[in-house]
Amino acid sequence: MAVNFHILQSSGILTGAMYDQLHSVLLEISKQCGDKIKLSNVDVVVMNVPWNIIPRIGINGFSYDAHQIILSIDSNHDYLKANFEKTITAVLSHELHHSARSLARGSSHSHTYGGSLVAEGLACCFEEEICDATPFYAIECNGAALAKFSIKAKEHIFTKRENLPGNWQQWMFGNFGDDPEFPYQCGYSIGYALVRSWLNKEDMSASSATTIDENEILDAWLNESVSPC
Repeated sequence: MAVNFHILQSSGILTGAMYDQLHSVLLEISKQCGDKIKLSNVDVVVMNVPWNIIPRIGINGFSYDAHQIILSIDSNHDYLKANFEKTITAVLSHELHHSARSLARGSSHSHTYGGSLVAEGLACCFEEEICDATPFYAIECNGAALAKFSIKAKEHIFTKRENLPGNWQQWMFGNFGDDPEFPYQCGYSIGYALVRSWLNKEDMSASSATTIDENEILDAWLNESVSPC
């Protein structure tokens, strides 16, 4: 297993001390994660793309498969500058779990809404395992709003993502503001709460559950042996 980092430098932004800091943190994270989950050879491309970040934290990530990850950062983002190592660690560990799951199962997210909930829930729990902190998007939707949305989400866990009524992004990220139908980060919060409930019941960690069949967790939800609420 080798995790290779490609920090794009032609703009001149991710060079010098910034390059050294990024590379050092990325290398340490990959070692931590590689000790816990089975990874293949992975290329991680890092670029400065301020318009493609999660606004609250100044970074975004996407795992395409077992071998390819992109990290987009805003090098001038106040939160990222103040919490550099913690934030990079959180996002890369999240994406590496997706890559490990893709290696183990052929795909991280499968083709259903429920599969996406499980994949994101597992990645959030692994992020929690590595960082000893729960990502904000995993608990942004909570309480009565989470309980209400879980009823609707449960009806569509076997629906293909492209066949969900409305927009798939809405079902995962919700709508910013007070939308009672799709609270902000509703899908991520449901996925995290569901997987956390299942992991606690099974006395497992997210790292040890990398290979788990998503239907085992979804069936437990349907059978009411676990619940996100």
